[in-house]
Amino acid sequence: MSGFSAEKFIKELDSFFAREDLSGAGEYLRAVYSETERDGDDRGKLTVLNEMIGFFRQTGEGEEALKAINEALVLIEKTGIADEISGATIYLNCATTLKCFGKSGEAMKYYEKTQAVYDKKLDKNHPLVAGLYNNKALALQDLGKAEESEKCFRKAIEITLADSANALETAVSYVNLAHLIFEENPLDEEINELLDKAFAILMSPHYYSFSKYAFTCRKCAPSYGYFGRFADEKLLNERADKVYAGN
Repeated sequence: MSGFSAEKFIKELDSFFAREDLSGAGEYLRAVYSETERDGDDRGKLTVLNEMIGFFRQTGEGEEALKAINEALVLIEKTGIADEISGATIYLNCATTLKCFGKSGEAMKYYEKTQAVYDKKLDKNHPLVAGLYNNKALALQDLGKAEESEKCFRKAIEITLADSANALETAVSYVNLAHLIFEENPLDEEINELLDKAFAILMSPHYYSFSKYAFTCRKCAPSYGYFGRFADEKLLNERADKVYAGN
């Protein structure tokens, strides 16, 4: 009988990320994966694989990520959750990682699978739907479909703006949309307007205690450097450093 607890697993894994200890997180993921495999716990293994997919995306380990994706896709079918929100959310994670490693065309198949389930089972303004739109937009951008990409980014922003609890996701979408607009017209005034809006969110003390605050600052910081806003990039990295050091 498996002793795997998803709640305990996620809590322990988050403690590594809170300290920005990626090495420790990787060791922990592999250890728990081995335990679920030993116990024949397919659902537990799928939970671990889902986290491994995101981890390998973060660390840039493409080969390992693709192996985890392939195994997860098999287990989604085997465990019968392809039409459930949980299965769709794993499809979304797979798609986002495929996009990250240059497979945006292949990723679209799984974005569509995710959307089919979300459309049936979630309110159209659910935060998960916003996450789908934001990530799907990035793949569409890669595929040269700028108009469709922009529509998705703006849908994501519309959803997350409705609830301040999703403000960090709003900031990420603002930054992503700024990059898209820059590709189409580098002189468009909305670029800096979007960056200003995102920066205001990330500098607000209100969001400092949010669990993904440091991660979001770190994620957005390089974009400010890309657009020549080096002081802003420095501030965001300093904010992230302070949170991680405190943890």
